[in-house]
Amino acid sequence: MQINPTNNVLVEPRDYRSFCFRGEGRANFVISARHRASGVRIVWRFAKARKSGLMTVKARSELVNSYMQRIIEPLIDREYLVNMSIVEFNIIDVHHLAKIPHLDSNLKIENFEDLENEENFPEDFSYLPKNLFQKGHGSSILTYPKRLTSLQMLDATQLPMSIGEHNSATITVEIKPKQGFLQCHPNVNVPHCNNCILQIEKSCGQSHFSQMYDFCPLDLFSGNFSRMRRAIHSLFLVPHRNLRIFVDGNLVHSDEKPLEQHKFQKTLFPNAEATEKDLEAALCFALSGNESKKNFHLQKDSVLGEILQAQRIDELGIVKAHALYEQLDAHLKASLLDKNALVDIDMSTISSRSNPAEPQFLSQQEQLTELRKYFVAATMKDCSVGFLGNFH
Repeated sequence: MQINPTNNVLVEPRDYRSFCFRGEGRANFVISARHRASGVRIVWRFAKARKSGLMTVKARSELVNSYMQRIIEPLIDREYLVNMSIVEFNIIDVHHLAKIPHLDSNLKIENFEDLENEENFPEDFSYLPKNLFQKGHGSSILTYPKRLTSLQMLDATQLPMSIGEHNSATITVEIKPKQGFLQCHPNVNVPHCNNCILQIEKSCGQSHFSQMYDFCPLDLFSGNFSRMRRAIHSLFLVPHRNLRIFVDGNLVHSDEKPLEQHKFQKTLFPNAEATEKDLEAALCFALSGNESKKNFHLQKDSVLGEILQAQRIDELGIVKAHALYEQLDAHLKASLLDKNALVDIDMSTISSRSNPAEPQFLSQQEQLTELRKYFVAATMKDCSVGFLGNFH
């Protein structure tokens, strides 16, 4: 690695090995690699263009980093957040790294040079085609931009070597808990939480979600041991997009790659050092902040407790938020949707609860504040929580 004029570290991917694909969301491709010298496994998050589904040369890593520092950190205890840094790559290197999302998630590419082999990994494998960053012909080709930024953080699917000296497998459980409270909406008389309503809509309109499942976020956030355990068990049965399980860095159970139930126990605990029920209980304790079943409840300073408090800054809900947004003039809509303005939000107004009047009775500044609170809360309603450990 070397420091470039922007003060971001310039990554040399040839200093890494064992490259693999960790996942894809609406906004990012996530690629993992292990540093040859330190042995530390990290992930890089490369920005994605929503319309094309390709990587974008217009990465906003600085904006995302600032949003996390200025908006999310005041809402969530620092110990629950992953440390991030902004790094840069030569864009031609990203072109080759962008071939990795085409591969199976558990396939490891040992050397970066392998990705440069056009015979095994042709150009059209890449989610960053050269035509996105090159123009001209022949010797007059000009490259723009020359470098691309990415967010870098530790890979949470494997314990660092200094910690992970053990004989049992490292298990990582990634859960997307969704909205943890029941929010009523005007003129919507439906006895379901937001997640259940969304699942009903998906099962009706999309073949991919033809199967309903029993997971309810209200159970997970309930602070009741039995209900929390039931919620986690339901995700073990049908993960949908809300759960992924890794063993020693390999994805073994997810919506895209579900593990047959009769293989679940043996895959996670091949030496019978623990059981599926032990894992469910451990997750209940870790997520709720309890150490035993005695006086079990959702601790306010637990990871789920803090997420729930952050979610509750939204006092509008989707129906009122949509109505409020529609009545804004074009200038205010543009101001609200300006992503660069997000990091300038006054958190003293965002984090406070004001019990707002009906949207039509709010001043313009109050309207913007309530909508910004709705958008920030939406981040917390779609975040992921990771649990990493081993049983021995």
